[in-house]
Amino acid sequence: MARVLIIASDGTAIDHLDYAYFRMLEEGFEVTIAAPRKGQVKSSVHWGGPDTYHYCIERPGYVLPAHASFDEIDPTEYDGLLLPGGRAPEFLRNDERCVSIVRHFIESEKPVASLCHGPLLLLAAGVTGRRMACADDIAVDVTTSKNTYVENKGEIPGQPDHVVDGNIVTARGWWHYHSWVREFLNLLQERGIKLLSVPASSPSRVLILAGEHSSAGQLSYALERTLEAGHSAAVAAPEKTVLKTLIDPREEGWDPSEETPGPYTFESLGFLIPSDLAIDEVDPSEFDALLIPGGRATEYLRNIQGFRDTVRHFVERDKPIGAIAEGARLLLTAGVTGRKLTGMDMIRSEIAPGNTYVAAGDEAVRDGNIVTVSARPYYHVWMREFLPLLP
Repeated sequence: MARVLIIASDGTAIDHLDYAYFRMLEEGFEVTIAAPRKGQVKSSVHWGGPDTYHYCIERPGYVLPAHASFDEIDPTEYDGLLLPGGRAPEFLRNDERCVSIVRHFIESEKPVASLCHGPLLLLAAGVTGRRMACADDIAVDVTTSKNTYVENKGEIPGQPDHVVDGNIVTARGWWHYHSWVREFLNLLQERGIKLLSVPASSPSRVLILAGEHSSAGQLSYALERTLEAGHSAAVAAPEKTVLKTLIDPREEGWDPSEETPGPYTFESLGFLIPSDLAIDEVDPSEFDALLIPGGRATEYLRNIQGFRDTVRHFVERDKPIGAIAEGARLLLTAGVTGRKLTGMDMIRSEIAPGNTYVAAGDEAVRDGNIVTVSARPYYHVWMREFLPLLP
């Protein structure tokens, strides 16, 4: 089994860390998140609108495990390294033990993938003479360290949205996760490491239903993982707009008996994800499969006729459907009955009257063309079961 190391700390961008971590788990790898201290990584969301500087607001992200401290890591035991961005690399580059770990992977020519501000750690480890993509605001660090900055935004047809130079993959930002990780996995595969995922034999069109207050992690993982697999994806919402997603800690062991004061006890704003279509513009016959993330959005999306009709189309034609957490609500209002389904425990009573609720834990529940998963932290289980169903 391959072993992959991820370097993170408080302030690491949650969207970078989430995709890297769960995607490696999806491949069946042993994954270690290393930080200055063993315990937890409190990630952050870099949130801003089109008229604001993109780091003007930082909000709490999900909490992930820090499996080991840097002092506990023997880099010779790992096959590859992932360096997510966010604020964390700005101070991690001053941690001598962290930098020595990064230097081992560079000098050993093991696969390394770095995103956004992550290349700061490559520079601290002495990398020179390489081509790199990165966040715009550290381009000067890249060039003054005698590397070549590639202004790589993936906006020109045929232009890749990542840069591969030897054993190093770099990319600019969150909208490039899928190619960033795909190229990292390619490097591992070139070194004889077997992958569980199989590239799509032909591209499918996948529709993703979402709205304001959809789960940030679930929507992002569904979108980027679909693209990484070689399919096209379209996010449909009540209106074509930029969606404000939510970070909801109830996805991670929330205890309803514990209450704290304040109107935002449970949720905070996640990152912004644009929708491609308004639901009234959707022709479901043009799509091969459907994904339904959870989150607060499901409470109102299930009452919109266009969403009901769209889900019903996929159900009646036995097209692949994947739902996670509260996403199963949209199956119920579309008339799904007699199925085995799972979801967050809080919607058990909604599922049970006409279907069989399965307390699945860390396993996916598949009933015919429908795959359901309980919640975070099982994104990897969800997509590992869903993607092979695509035509």
